[in-house]
Amino acid sequence: MDQIYFVAVFEQGEGGELFRLGEPQRCGSEEQARTVASDLASKHAGVIAWSQETRQGTEKYGPPIVFYTAGEVIDMK
Repeated sequence: MDQIYFVAVFEQGEGGELFRLGEPQRCGSEEQARTVASDLASKHAGVIAWSQETRQGTEKYGPPIVFYTAGEVIDMK
């Protein structure tokens, strides 16, 4: 199993609804994902960073393990 790391950015619409801005950014390590998320946190309504296990060469992912949030984000459960 390999561990992969992602960062996603969220914004709020005019009606207050929360939406993800673009596709999650893939990072090479937890440290890199934390740095990217921290840098983006002051520029967006919310940021979340998480990891997931995957088998190399497959599209199957384990459950997300959130390790960083800032602001308003969508629940990953």
